[in-house]
Amino acid sequence: MPATAAQNLKTERKALVIGKWANLFMAVAGLLTAWVSRSDAMLVDGLYSAVNFISAIAAARIGARVGLPPTRSRPWGYDFDEVLYVTFRSLILIGVLVFAAFVSISKIWTFFSGGVVPELVFGPIAVYAVVIVSICLGLAFNFHRAYRKTGKRSAILKTEARAALIDGALSVGSGAALLSLPYLEDTVLGPFVPIGDAVIVLVLILAIIWQPLSTFRTTLADLAGVSAPSSTYAKVARAARDLAREKGYRLHRAAVLQAGRMHWVAVYLDPEKPVRAEDIDTFRDILSARLEDVIGPARVEIVLTASDYTNPVQE
Repeated sequence: MPATAAQNLKTERKALVIGKWANLFMAVAGLLTAWVSRSDAMLVDGLYSAVNFISAIAAARIGARVGLPPTRSRPWGYDFDEVLYVTFRSLILIGVLVFAAFVSISKIWTFFSGGVVPELVFGPIAVYAVVIVSICLGLAFNFHRAYRKTGKRSAILKTEARAALIDGALSVGSGAALLSLPYLEDTVLGPFVPIGDAVIVLVLILAIIWQPLSTFRTTLADLAGVSAPSSTYAKVARAARDLAREKGYRLHRAAVLQAGRMHWVAVYLDPEKPVRAEDIDTFRDILSARLEDVIGPARVEIVLTASDYTNPVQE
């Protein structure tokens, strides 16, 4: 493994280890605070941190495998593991938010149907909110710094940085809103204070659920084999075209897929003259090195063909 790649992996692992233990602390604190304060909002916050803790364990293992060479059992390597991780993590987060919505709606239904709703205890909420927000901001900064330090190519670090910010936003929003509920006692909204935290949870869910949904949509496109963004494709096509011109080859087209931080590139080429296998290997290696500088890590395959019948149908 090159020195730079090894250093990037070390930086990523260090950030994930810090995030793992921080999220375990926040999960325990959130669930304990939810039990003491009887707040659904605190329960959601604790569950979110618990998901982040479990995800950090999986992320560390997956990050160590991304970029490894193919094996007999994994002939195409381990690159898509990163995409699978982000996809399923998004699904789990969506599931947590849906569960939280169900719990909150149930509490509101109980209230309006004449049932008893437990009274909130506000003391532990204030302490929890201050501590957790500070931790989340620190985690988001640490993940983002590691993301930038590793060349902005790790989907895992990018996802974890966003998750830390969301967790912090949850804590800020829920904590501030819950602590403001006692001031509504003498207002027209006073009778509805017992379900205030349930309403707050629903508002927070509507505000943040777009993020895991957006991530899920993006990674699902990667898994489905959708072409990489047009800007990435243009850079690959330009690099392949320039190198083909230098070598005197004819370039038919290029195909580009993205799998997390790794790109898969197929170049359809007609040498238009006798070539040796090592010439094609040299072309591949030079192109890989050039793409490393413009789009990041890439696995390049060269397909020799005399015709351009492989051109895709435009939709």
